[in-house]
Amino acid sequence: MDKIIFFNTLFGFLTLVSWLITLIILYFYFTKKTFSKLITDQFLNYAISVATFCALGSLIYSEVVGFIPCKFCWYQRYLMYPIALLLLGSFFKKSLYKFGYTSLIGFSLSIYHIYLQNGGGGGGSCAVDVPCNIKYVDIFGFISIPVMAGSGFITIFAAILYYDYARKQTIE
Repeated sequence: MDKIIFFNTLFGFLTLVSWLITLIILYFYFTKKTFSKLITDQFLNYAISVATFCALGSLIYSEVVGFIPCKFCWYQRYLMYPIALLLLGSFFKKSLYKFGYTSLIGFSLSIYHIYLQNGGGGGGSCAVDVPCNIKYVDIFGFISIPVMAGSGFITIFAAILYYDYARKQTIE
């Protein structure tokens, strides 16, 4: 099997799964549903997993598949890698999980990158060597690399938001 097809299928599937899980997490948050401490801690673990897979996925696309990142892809990486490292650090120091809230900045950047990629902003080119409007990945006609990154950022945010809320509820 071609590695581009394999990784596009894998990451496209993970993107759809993350949307579904994000909707479930937001449902729990808005309905104020809480669980035991053991289950609540899994939301932090999920955020850590998503951040780690996003960071590894970006490396796979550039180093294994050979896609050259554009300027906005690099900006999203600059945000995702520290989030992944800090969330991994929350295994040792729990207060580091709050850095997951910075994923909203990455989500906003992803939204703008999606806008550029779809012809907004005067043609969508942000660099001469690698334009930001190129779609290396186009799954179902709407899942591209910035959509995958945005999905990762918003999923991390939702998981951290719920974890923070539920943790405070189980303490009180």
